[in-house]
Order: sequence, then C-alpha cells, then structure tokens
Amino acid sequence: MQQPRFAWLGLAVALAGCQVAGPIRAPQADGRAVANAITGETLVRLKPGVSPDAFAARYGLRAAQRIGLGMYLFTGSTPLTELRADSRVLWAEPNRSLTLPAIQETRLPALTLHPEGSEDPLMPAQYGLTITGTDRAWKVQKGDPNVIVAVIDSGIDASHPEFDGQLVPGWDVTVKPAVPGGTHDGYGHGTHVAGIIGARADNGIGIAGVAPGCKLMPVRIFDDFGHSSEGTSAAAVIWAVDHGAKVINASWGSSLPGQAAMDAYQYALDHDVVFVSAVGNSGTNDQNFPAAMPGIIAVSGTTDMDTWASFSTWGDWVSVAAPGEGILSTFPMAKGNGYRIMRGTSMASPFVAGAAALVRSQFPNLKQAEVKARLEATAKDVIQPGRDPYSGAGRVDIARAVLDP
Repeated sequence: MQQPRFAWLGLAVALAGCQVAGPIRAPQADGRAVANAITGETLVRLKPGVSPDAFAARYGLRAAQRIGLGMYLFTGSTPLTELRADSRVLWAEPNRSLTLPAIQETRLPALTLHPEGSEDPLMPAQYGLTITGTDRAWKVQKGDPNVIVAVIDSGIDASHPEFDGQLVPGWDVTVKPAVPGGTHDGYGHGTHVAGIIGARADNGIGIAGVAPGCKLMPVRIFDDFGHSSEGTSAAAVIWAVDHGAKVINASWGSSLPGQAAMDAYQYALDHDVVFVSAVGNSGTNDQNFPAAMPGIIAVSGTTDMDTWASFSTWGDWVSVAAPGEGILSTFPMAKGNGYRIMRGTSMASPFVAGAAALVRSQFPNLKQAEVKARLEATAKDVIQPGRDPYSGAGRVDIARAVLDP
C-alpha cells in the first residue's frame, strides 16, 4: 500500500497510556454489503389503519418487527403473490441480508511514537484532517452539540475513552424487538467510522474526529459477525430520524435495494436529514445504494496524494470524494490498543458526514439539500478537470465549506 506523504516513520505519539509493541495493521474494510433473500422473512407495507397482527393471522404469519411507516417484518411462508394481491397491502418483498465483508489485515511499518506538541498525540498521523483543511475550519467551528450524527453501523464501543461524553442514547436493531443501546461493537467497523466523525478532541490521547463538538448517535444494525438485513437498516434509519439525527452516515450498501430501504432513505431526506453514504469498494461503476439514490451524498475514496483510490466504486452518481486510504481511527478496546489503520470508502464517507455536521453547526438554517450543494460547490477539483465519475464535484474541502461566506 502506498505510504502517505505525511510520513509514518518518525512520527511519535502516546496511545491512551499504552505502547505500540509491533506494527499497526491496516485492515481493508469494504463496506459494500451483499444482499440475498432471507428464507421465510417478508417485508410488507400496509395501508394506514391495518392491524399487523390481524394481517399476520390471516396468512399464518408472525409480525416479528415493526419497521416504521406502516412497514413490518413478517415471518412465515406465504407466497409473495398472495400477499401482494391483498388490497390492504401497498407492497410486499423478501427481506434481504446485508453482510459486511471480513476485515482483511495488511501490515504497515511500525510507527515511532512521541507525545510532544499535541493535545491529541496521534493527530500527526491523521493526514485526512490536514488535506481537507479540517484543522483550519476548527479555528471557527468544531461542532455544535445539538447537531447529532447517527452512525448506523456495527455499533460504537462506548468504553473507548475517545467517546467519553460524545454519545447520545442509541438503539440496537440487531435484536427483535430492538432495544436501547448500540454501544457494543464486536465487529469494529462502526467504532472506526465513528472515530473519524467525532472522536473527542483535546483529551490528551489518541486522535480527534472531524466534528468533535457534535454528538454521535450509535445505531447498531450489524452483529458481531457483520450480518444485518434491509429491514433492520430501514428500521434504523427511521428511528434515527425520529430521535433527532441531523446527519446520517451509512458506510455500507447494496446493489439491490428493496422498497423498504428506499422508503426509509426518502423519509430521512424528507425530514431534512443530511444522508451520507459510501459508494463501495468494487473498483467498478456498479451502483451501490443508498449512495446512488438521488439526494444522498455519495462519497468515493481518494489517497493522501489526492489521487483516486483504485478500490473505490465510481460513476456519474458520485457526489464528492474524501480520504479513504490509510485512515487511522478508533477500534474497540477489546480488540487491541484501541486504534487501527483501515482503508475503504467506509472511511471516506465519515469525513463527509463530519463535514456536513460542521456545516450544519456553522450554518444552522441550511436545509439538507443546501448542505449537499455547499459541500459540492466548495470541493477541490483533484482528479480530472470539472465534475468527473471518480470524485464527483471533487475532494471535500472542509475549510472552504465552513469558512467561505
């Protein structure tokens, strides 16, 4: 893997009171989920006023989960054609699985660590903050705590000191019925994403997030093995919107979105939520949802040299790009020293989610579509002249997005 121009060797920091004995590893996190129909699970949107229990009884089904917006997950084996013929049904479809790929680890040279000169001593390794101008934007805006960013993912490790005071109450949709929580992360993906957005700043340890003054909402949809479903993701999006999220980050997706997912995404946009999503890591121009849905900010990946990251999905639906190669962030404390270097558009998306949170903090009257337009208008043209399929409007420039009048 290409080494960043912000030299890894010779960089020194203290890691939350522990020393790095060996090389920091760089797992490859894909964030593109594979969708397959789940046997015996059906998503149905009922017309207003229809009882889900009565509907289930009519077909010998069980109402297993309330999704929201009149959508329910039913378990049982009634044919879809029969359900769709019912006049009480708006639509019916199979529930599809979403599975995050296994995290692949790649060894990098060991870092030399020292604590001098930084309240967040690992910040010199966070090239993404410098290349996007985040450090300059902080002179004016570090984030408003009333701006809540929902991290819909595998959870956020609340025991990590970088999230002390950073989290609002969350929700765990991996169990049915869903329960308060989201603060356990047995997979690691969500904690890494969350650190990029909102790791605590100026606490004398580790890193800092793009928008450390904002709050994070942990909404857990992927279990300890990286498994989820479209019904679960739809329920999570609706819950986050209903509980005050101003920005949603979705570092996952599917090439085959169902109606439940699309209805949930549209619900977020209709309720003035900035929705940010990773485009995927296929290295092709295959569409990935939610990123490819109109109105959502689709984020591709770039390197520390402002070149296209070859793993990144591309297409004319890409909105902006952000650093996705060699990204240092938080990782569950139970899995090591609390930090990992990872790559993928899963890491690029939270840079833009953090940027959106800073813009919403600085310009609270902007609507979600105006925030998207501002991030695109202020992006830096880096790959090809004008709008291109690799970086969209360009690599996000957080300094310009926050500081430009």
